[in-house]
Formats: sequence, C-alpha cells, structure tokens
Amino acid sequence: MAFWEAWRFRRAPAQPVDPAMRAIAEAIAHNLAALGLYVDSRPYGRGFFEIKASTSAKLITTPDGTEASGIALLLAGAYEPPSLVFEQINSLRRGLGRAMVEAVIAGTTAQPEAFRRFRVNDLSPRLQDGRRWWEHVAAAHPEFEWVITHEEPFNSGR
Repeated sequence: MAFWEAWRFRRAPAQPVDPAMRAIAEAIAHNLAALGLYVDSRPYGRGFFEIKASTSAKLITTPDGTEASGIALLLAGAYEPPSLVFEQINSLRRGLGRAMVEAVIAGTTAQPEAFRRFRVNDLSPRLQDGRRWWEHVAAAHPEFEWVITHEEPFNSGR
C-alpha cells in the first residue's frame, strides 16, 4: 500500500458495511470467480459496493472491447429503492455474458429481499425479434423490477 493510500485510510474512520450487502457482494464475487474471472469487490461507505470481474487481470470491462470479457456492477443500497446497477458488460465468448448476469442474479439469493430493482443502460443492438439483449434477460427474470434505459453515454461522440 502506498504511503498516501495508508494516510487516506487513517484520516476517516471506516463506516461499517451493511451485513446484508456484504453477504450479497461476497456471493456475487464467488459466483463470478467460479466462471474463471478475476474479481475485485470493494465497499464504499455503508450503502455501496462496487464489483468488477474480467477475463483479464487488468479488470477490463469496456463495452465493445476486443481485449477481454467483463462486468462491472454497483450494489446501491443507499438508493431508494435499493438497486443493483449493471454498469458495464462485455463478452467476447458466446454465452459468457448471460453466465455473468446469471452469476450476479444467483448471488442476490444470499439476501433475497435486499435488491428487487435492477438497473441497466442497454446499448445492445436489436435482435431478430426486435428486442434488445437486456430485454430478454428481464423477461427471463420477472421476479425483479427492471429499469432499462437506452441512453448513449455523454462521451460517445469523442
């Protein structure tokens, strides 16, 4: 640990992480690691957990990337209602994207009532049936409330 990182951690007292959120984050991290992915999971205060997983040790999760497959999530317990946000996903191998999402969903069963709302910004192309990839995922899991947007990122024109 670098000197400045150690100094930063000493300045502010650590907030205890919500045990339910920690249990979910640990279950999701375990499930993603079982797929052979490198995983980084860390809390941010009491109400948030960020999880990244990738086929690369660099933890690459760039959409449309050609170097690695990966996923980035935010467990947002401080949102009202608490939400699990799929921030990014990229799969270079057919079926791995679905496997990563299913690993995340299975991890939520550690505390089934903690996250009922899932959020995703779906920029995938329309499939042959006219629906996008995330719309199929949501249809397969009606037990959750899905908030699916289709907004281009702010920096997409650069």
